[in-house]
Amino acid sequence: MLISIQNLGCSKNQVDGERILQFFVNGGYEITEDHSAADLIIVNTCAFIKEAQEEAIAAILDMAEIRKNGRCRTLIVSGCFSERYRDTVKKEFPEVDIWAGVGDWEKSLSPLLKNSSDNKQNLFERALGEPIATQYIKIAEGCSHSCSFCVIPSIRGKFKSRNENDIIKEAQWLYGKGTRELILVAQDTSFYGRDINTNLIKLLETLLKSTHFPWIRMMYLHPQLVSDELLALIASEKRICSYFDIPLQHISDNILKSMNRLPLSKELYHLIDRIKNKVSNATLRSSFILGYPGETEKQFDELKQFIQYARFHKMGVFPFSPEEGTKAFDMRPRPRSATVQRRCDELMSIQQEISRELLEEKIGTLQTVIIDRVSDDHDFNYEGRTMGDAPEVDGRVFIQSGNSQPGEIVNAKIIGASDYDFYAEIV
Repeated sequence: MLISIQNLGCSKNQVDGERILQFFVNGGYEITEDHSAADLIIVNTCAFIKEAQEEAIAAILDMAEIRKNGRCRTLIVSGCFSERYRDTVKKEFPEVDIWAGVGDWEKSLSPLLKNSSDNKQNLFERALGEPIATQYIKIAEGCSHSCSFCVIPSIRGKFKSRNENDIIKEAQWLYGKGTRELILVAQDTSFYGRDINTNLIKLLETLLKSTHFPWIRMMYLHPQLVSDELLALIASEKRICSYFDIPLQHISDNILKSMNRLPLSKELYHLIDRIKNKVSNATLRSSFILGYPGETEKQFDELKQFIQYARFHKMGVFPFSPEEGTKAFDMRPRPRSATVQRRCDELMSIQQEISRELLEEKIGTLQTVIIDRVSDDHDFNYEGRTMGDAPEVDGRVFIQSGNSQPGEIVNAKIIGASDYDFYAEIV
């Protein structure tokens, strides 16, 4: 029996999808990337914003068509879209056989396996995707913040840290599989341990002592929880990527208050200064929401000034997505969609120039690069990333000469740069 999966959404959802796949592998299934050849298809969905919901619906319809015309006999929808909407959309998707939520998927899917009672899966075993050398590890589930625009707490529940020993065991298992870049993820990675009488710093210190990963990266830090102690640890440990992914959402105090986000602008400016002063080689990444209800042109100007001050190495912007069930859903007035798109374009134009300038400063320097893959472009040998580039969301390093293989970490000389990517040669 063959099984395939279409993973949508964030890295945390990807980890969930890999665990579901392994569940079926333990039950005797084999994985195929060809959906038309699969006996069982899973669509592992996201539902964070409108675009993610639309993507989920499109994927379900695509797989339903394959189920109709191919060998597939069971279509499963899992993940956040299923958790959020399964009770209301079942009738609209009669092709879907099982709707599995984020917390009960194992119970929902066990009847599909003949010997499900014998299919005992450990807490971390999963069918790893490529590249094996770079893998995510979930250190918590849910979120206890109450941002007025966000549906995650209603879907995933309150923040719940994983046991440190379980995290270490999974990390060691990943290293044994060939992982060399370990990426810690949660809805708020910096909140780790506050519910179980520990903290992120202690977890990082234990990871450093108990594993041999050359690179340990963190994603999704909250600006209120980036302490001087955390900065000191990152500055002193070469194995921890000095990479700060901190979604700030806005800089206007009125907007931040309406979003129920802290800290406010004065402390955010100070946060940028603290990071740059304490971690000399820091890479700053953030994301912002534009078109939030009540956002004025003056407040947008405040954000432009902040972007020019902070000079983020990486940045993303998103139009406000009104999500039913959130406090912001009924807030008014909402800026016109054309205005929101103009603001997104304008902010990214500023960021594009900043990014190019920061990358050009690195030309002629030696950078440590992890090789992700052999390049499909015949002009290059490999594609990789620096310690300042996270997979999927950031730029790449195109290697023009030298010999290596995926998963290796090499020294490369930067010989050129574009708006978001480097060009280099292995030395």
